[in-house]
Amino acid sequence: EEAAFLLSLHQFMRERRTPIERIPHLGFKQINLWKIYKAVEKLGAYELVTGRRLWKNVYDELGGSPGSTSAATCTRRHYER
Repeated sequence: EEAAFLLSLHQFMRERRTPIERIPHLGFKQINLWKIYKAVEKLGAYELVTGRRLWKNVYDELGGSPGSTSAATCTRRHYER
């Protein structure tokens, strides 16, 4: 399931001419694209996470550093890209 997701994500990004050339980092850790997708899905999808301001919860789910002040914003931006 994870491999199929990653293949379709990379294909989608290539088709819209914004290929994923390198996996983004959050803090000093590379983001697991499957985990961030599943974390957002678990909380109700993008619109709900954004509307209820749950991006910090997504960041925490990814194992982020608890002291980061811009965690929610950075997590949302990476997900949107």
